[in-house]
Amino acid sequence: MAWNENPKSNKPEGPPDLEEALRQFQKKLQTLFSGGKAPKGDFDLEKHLTAKKNSFWLITGVILLVYLLSGIYVVQQAERAVVTRFGKYVRTELPGPHWIPWFIESRTIENVEQVSNSVHGGQMLTKDENIVSAEIAVQYRISNLQDYLFNTVSPKRTLEQISESALRQVVGQSSLDEVLTTGRAKIVVETRKLIQAGLDYYKAGLVISDLALQQTKAPDAVKEAFDDAIKAQQDEDRSVNEAEAYERKHVPIAQGQASRITQDAKAYQEQAVLIAKGDAAKFSLLIPEYRRAPDVTRERMYFETLEKIYGKSNKIILDVEGGGNQNVIYLPIDKMMQNSTANNQAAVKKALETQAENTSQPSISSNSGRFEERSASGRELERSKRLRGES
Repeated sequence: MAWNENPKSNKPEGPPDLEEALRQFQKKLQTLFSGGKAPKGDFDLEKHLTAKKNSFWLITGVILLVYLLSGIYVVQQAERAVVTRFGKYVRTELPGPHWIPWFIESRTIENVEQVSNSVHGGQMLTKDENIVSAEIAVQYRISNLQDYLFNTVSPKRTLEQISESALRQVVGQSSLDEVLTTGRAKIVVETRKLIQAGLDYYKAGLVISDLALQQTKAPDAVKEAFDDAIKAQQDEDRSVNEAEAYERKHVPIAQGQASRITQDAKAYQEQAVLIAKGDAAKFSLLIPEYRRAPDVTRERMYFETLEKIYGKSNKIILDVEGGGNQNVIYLPIDKMMQNSTANNQAAVKKALETQAENTSQPSISSNSGRFEERSASGRELERSKRLRGES
């Protein structure tokens, strides 16, 4: 049998009819899109393909619009965004609106101004081989978002390990007394330096904002003794504060008194120097007079010296002339002057005058001549002597 012979018919068949085949295809498509029911009329394939094409572009446009809108994001003022392309760091975005292509780039947003807190500590060994329980509270924030995300697997775990190691190192270099009382501030400073140095070494992207030594406890066996030591330290601080307050109160007064004494000494110095210069000038003026009349000048200088000496005394000594018997009269004028009023002073003066009359005009004799009676104050007599000498 030939290749083109129908097995059911002995008549040979010609080439297939293309129009009939296209018509059959249209019917099948129409039946497919109409739910398996045959169409009542003819199916327009061109219109159907055009409608399908418009629907495709519409759906494609909607998908593209959604894709573009989904890549828009906003970074707040306190935040930073790290953008990666297929997992590799590309850039860090600042606050504001931004866009990235989804499935190509991704972004991670973190608050870099928020301060977080973590507590670390435990039992540690001090320099003097004592066990102490210490805890620190660390406050930190993100300083570099790129380092924070990519340089360490877990920045918080890294911070915890560095903090515990730094605290153990500082406590191990301090005595138990320093940990519990006097060295707490130093421990805080040294621990903070070590923690920040460790974070910078590992480039963890974190910065320490504050650190506080929260709790330090001594072993139970010596807890009472160290409580007494802390109380004694507080008493010492109070005594020091009181001493400083006393110093601030009395030192200025003492400095003022010292300054006043110094000024008085300088004034006395100037006064003494001026008086000495005046006496020297006065003595220089006496030299020509002494050369013209040595005896008179010598006698006059002798009298003036006696007047200066006895003028400062408040006692009167009277020498009575006569036959070898000398009657010395002593009167306590100083006591009488202190305990008397103005009337009593007048009475004392009158008693002196009466006594002088009874002793027949007493006088003071000397090798140079005779004096008149001297009073208790010698200033008037000195003045009269000077006037009489000049005359």
